[in-house]
Amino acid sequence: MSDDKTSLKEVVASYLRKNPDFLDEYPDILESLEINHQSGVAVSLIERQVEQMRVSNQELTLQLNKLVQVASENEDLMSRLHQLTLELMSIDSRQEFFTHLGNSLLNDFNADILQICLFDEETAADAGEDVMGIKADDPALEQFKSYLEKDQTVCGRLNEGKLEFLFASKARWVQSTALVPLGDKGSEGLMAIGSSDPARFYPGMGTLFLDLLANVISASLANEEPEVQRRTA
Repeated sequence: MSDDKTSLKEVVASYLRKNPDFLDEYPDILESLEINHQSGVAVSLIERQVEQMRVSNQELTLQLNKLVQVASENEDLMSRLHQLTLELMSIDSRQEFFTHLGNSLLNDFNADILQICLFDEETAADAGEDVMGIKADDPALEQFKSYLEKDQTVCGRLNEGKLEFLFASKARWVQSTALVPLGDKGSEGLMAIGSSDPARFYPGMGTLFLDLLANVISASLANEEPEVQRRTA
């Protein structure tokens, strides 16, 4: 008997799914149906549908607000990138270029530490203390090979070895990092931005700003410093 009831329920449910307009033809059935609410109070089917629509609308509103917020943040970042690019273009000194770049990045991203590694050691020496020069074939870079080959910014948490290479004595404070390849697949170096906030840089976050900024840095590295040009003229 129990099996028969179960079978009948399935038949009714299947029929209603295939004929969603059935209750339009028999409104008296719709009005008499009741569904137990989570609170235990019986409500009509129409009331339940209205409640579900209200919940769905709230969820859609939250999603829309989130999208609007993300769009606003992206627009703000692009505006700052444009302004930063103009500022960097007006700087002749390689050292001043990277100093200004570092200050802007730390302020814009609320990060705690920045490390830029250039494979041209001569250029790195001209860039000042904030930039580290290292040979492209240095064995220590092998651990970053897979990141550089992605040819785009990678965000998340790094292991102790990578952190110590990038941030030395300050590595223990870094809980999340954005790794930015410079040049085609990191051919010119890499930039690492570290934060003490584990959620600041996370896998899947938008990295368009940093990817575009990497292009700006690469373009600057491709041009010989004006001071050098004047000395060799």
